[in-house]
Amino acid sequence: MMNTAPDPYPIGTPGTPWGDEERAEWLSQQSRQRSYESEVLSVIERLKSDFDVEEYGCLDYGSDRYPLMAIRSRDWHDDLPVVLITGGVHGYETSGVHGALQFVEQHAADYAERVNLLVAPCVSPWAYERIHRWNANAVDPNRSFHENSPAGESAALMRLVEPIRDRALLHMDLHETTDTDETEFRPALAARDGKPFEPGDIPDG
Repeated sequence: MMNTAPDPYPIGTPGTPWGDEERAEWLSQQSRQRSYESEVLSVIERLKSDFDVEEYGCLDYGSDRYPLMAIRSRDWHDDLPVVLITGGVHGYETSGVHGALQFVEQHAADYAERVNLLVAPCVSPWAYERIHRWNANAVDPNRSFHENSPAGESAALMRLVEPIRDRALLHMDLHETTDTDETEFRPALAARDGKPFEPGDIPDG
């Protein structure tokens, strides 16, 4: 049987990392497919009666502005350990976003006075709306949790959790594997970085 190499990704030149032109072309092809405001912020809004809600950052991508929201236990006790829950670091991994929100709505009260809960349910809202792995700059926030982060999503979350890092008992970062990993996001990653696409490899960015 003859092995057939996958078709080159339609943006960029194989073997050459993307520059500004290729990133701009990629960005022009991304479109909003769902609403962060109606699907996420509206849920957080109705949680305000039972939890403390805060805006821990804001993303400005052109004309699009995204407040980054976190939910805290109302009866926060400094002598209790902290459980951190994050979802939507990759915006296309939908179950993490809605799983975090459903946990707060349905089960968070069970942990009152046992632990402090800090929940950031949708770390990457631009990508959530576009069902994408990267942010608007073609950067993977999940690979950007470090000093001088190139991702505003990651930098804002690091600032949020810095005061509680020493008391964090557990961090649950909710992810999933999607069918489009192999058909879109991994080929795009290889093209962006000027590397050959090898089906079956684990993505690293």
